[in-house]
Amino acid sequence: MRIDRDALAARQIAALDGLDVEALGAKFLELYGFHSTIMNADYLRRRCAYRLQELQFGGLSREAEEFLDALVREDPLARLEPRTARKYTVTSGARYVREWRGKTHEVTVLGPHLFEYEGKTFKSLTAVAESITGTHWSGRRFFGVES
Repeated sequence: MRIDRDALAARQIAALDGLDVEALGAKFLELYGFHSTIMNADYLRRRCAYRLQELQFGGLSREAEEFLDALVREDPLARLEPRTARKYTVTSGARYVREWRGKTHEVTVLGPHLFEYEGKTFKSLTAVAESITGTHWSGRRFFGVES
């Protein structure tokens, strides 16, 4: 008797659709041997489906892996070396302006760890961004602060 590998892989992948995030995390651990740092159902489902297919049909050939490794070595943008964190400095009187949902929001820097927005003071840009959006945002990202 011959096993239909295509049908087997399709059934295994279809079974992922019925799993919640916790079960997908357990399946990820089973397939990869370590816990995922990302606990998003769609992400885990896609990663598990990829690994199931990889185990069923095989991964990249050694030649393909060597080719990709050579591309990475020659491309400075492909090197995923951690960057040193930039020092975040603010100057009193600086203003950050962002338009969000049709309204312009303006924040004034009063000093280190002190920002003014709509007559209220905040200890961080993140706190201001949360006040504006009602959800957690990186203040620097929300206002487009690069340094």
